[in-house]
Amino acid sequence: MTILVFPSCLEAAVRFAADARRWRQRVVGASSLEVDCYASHYDVWKRLPFIGNAHFFEALAALVQQENIDTIFTPHAPCFNLLEAQLPTKLPHVAIWGEGPYRTHVKQMEDVISQARRDLEEIAGFGISAAQLPVEFVAGVLQQMDRLYGQCSRQKALAVCAVMPSAVKGDVVEIGALFGKSTYLLNRLASYCSVGGMLAIDPWNLEDSIQHDSPPNIQDAPRKWNWEIVNRGFLVNMLGCACPPFNYMKATSAEAYARYSAHSEVTSSEFGATIFKGSIAVLHIDGNHDEAAVAEDFCLWSKYLAPGAWIVFDDYNWQHGDGPRKVADRVIVEYGARAGRHFVAGGALFLQINA
Repeated sequence: MTILVFPSCLEAAVRFAADARRWRQRVVGASSLEVDCYASHYDVWKRLPFIGNAHFFEALAALVQQENIDTIFTPHAPCFNLLEAQLPTKLPHVAIWGEGPYRTHVKQMEDVISQARRDLEEIAGFGISAAQLPVEFVAGVLQQMDRLYGQCSRQKALAVCAVMPSAVKGDVVEIGALFGKSTYLLNRLASYCSVGGMLAIDPWNLEDSIQHDSPPNIQDAPRKWNWEIVNRGFLVNMLGCACPPFNYMKATSAEAYARYSAHSEVTSSEFGATIFKGSIAVLHIDGNHDEAAVAEDFCLWSKYLAPGAWIVFDDYNWQHGDGPRKVADRVIVEYGARAGRHFVAGGALFLQINA
């Protein structure tokens, strides 16, 4: 198959061409510009007249014959409308790819909104908050979260959406951020619901990431990562979408705890200075899953839990180890009457601390 991408000068065209070449298709690019800065992204590049030119289809037919083109892809709505109407009579042997940018994106948006309505029903099913988030907000947050790499499941994300609207005021602290998938979710919800500032903590290094209680293949997994790039990936994601007040510490949980305890202000070159309250509304424990590490995270940070705060023990249900489960179960027993509502969603245990 040889696919013509026209106009080739659009970013969506370049993305499609890259995908098509991965599918081992020959890709010809064409645009009406004298110089197309994306010409090198195609196997062959040619110039075509603008679609309003009287000789457009004549030039297109010549290019189709010359390059043996059987399919045309266009991310440009006016081009698609013209080709959809004229190809059947002018070039009947040439197919047009897909339903066009307008119908494609409208259908995508309809699907996203429809899914968000179903998500809101599931959020309401947790029975936590009387305040319902707007369907467009849920759709937008979950769509953006899906674009980030990480292991935060949709069900866990819906539980966070259920918890945050009625959370007490205070800081939102996350231990273990990786590329920032759950960081984004917590930060966006905390900002929208006016809960408080968000602090993300991660050492982004190999030594602190190895989970010694887990099987060898899980212990070995962190060795595959380039931790400098992971840290930079976190910054790429969060600098692109973080809502203030937000900041982060590249530190172990214990190091970050000492700094948080000593100063209300956290400063980074990327996010400037952020003032935190020193009272935690939501604590997300998702760092090293060894029992000792989870226990230390809880022992340190629980000292700052506000009355009514939520703790999220990630991977409470985890096939590679039981550190989070052991610690969370102990907390529920030891807290007694202070351990309030708790449930498991997306493998994470959500626990609210009674006043």
